[in-house]
Amino acid sequence: MANLGTGGADLIKSHEGFSLKFYGDPYGYPTVGWGHLITDTKTYTKNTTGNPNDSLLTQAQANALSSSLNLGYTSPISQSQANTFFTNDTAKAVTAVNKLVLPTGMSFTQSQFDALVSLTFNGGPGVLTTPDVKNLLAYKLIYSSFQGPRSKEENDNCSKLVSKAFSYDRNLQRRRNEEATLFCKGMGYTHKTQSIHYSLIGLRHKQERSA
Repeated sequence: MANLGTGGADLIKSHEGFSLKFYGDPYGYPTVGWGHLITDTKTYTKNTTGNPNDSLLTQAQANALSSSLNLGYTSPISQSQANTFFTNDTAKAVTAVNKLVLPTGMSFTQSQFDALVSLTFNGGPGVLTTPDVKNLLAYKLIYSSFQGPRSKEENDNCSKLVSKAFSYDRNLQRRRNEEATLFCKGMGYTHKTQSIHYSLIGLRHKQERSA
């Protein structure tokens, strides 16, 4: 079973707001650490800037929330607790990617694995069942364990499949591009940005996480 590497962890953290204090996420759900959802049963100030400091809960709100949910912690949490939340939250995405059935004899590079974990962490496990991701995973030439050279046309096919699999949301284009680039790291093909707009409707990771 593969584990999340440093490259994947750094990518995820770079796109998640971070705060040791409770803050509202873009939907107003109380969150802490690197995007750890506390609960989706209460809402507060929605974050519209990506900076957690712009939607912090007051100490009174945080204490009341902690008490009502019997959290055992309140705002601010410790750095150690934030690290634990991140490990636990990413573990679900790691498990989902590890469960993928790859073509016989094929395996991911660490970068490919990390890129898919980041995509899954953000979009939810359902993203791995979309046609574009399934088409990518079925193509043996995308794997480093593929034996034999790839022609220019085959490299182009790999690039196109990666671009489609890491589908674009108009608000997440930079993240999807970085994930696709990470997936291609060390391979003979490169990510080619597609102009088509893809939407990951209904695949919101935060509502699938447990507090």
